[in-house]
Amino acid sequence: MTPEQLAYLRGRRDAVRQLTTPRMTPFRVVCGIVWGVISVAFGAGAIYNLVQPAIGEFLLGAVISGLAGWYDYRIWTLKARRLFLLI
Repeated sequence: MTPEQLAYLRGRRDAVRQLTTPRMTPFRVVCGIVWGVISVAFGAGAIYNLVQPAIGEFLLGAVISGLAGWYDYRIWTLKARRLFLLI
């Protein structure tokens, strides 16, 4: 292959990667902030329920907080393909 053909193929690969890579959009930022607040709120509620004798509510709050935090991490690192906004 000639250098021109190799450059053409490399340009096609770069174009496909650029089109399929998610970008940091304002909607992604809003989703990240909302999911961060949800994670912190459920985490605080889980710690509050740990002080009281409510172990079931603590576990539920800790699980929801962990899952929301994990999704928030995926939003900020551009790994989340679909964005869900819960208010």
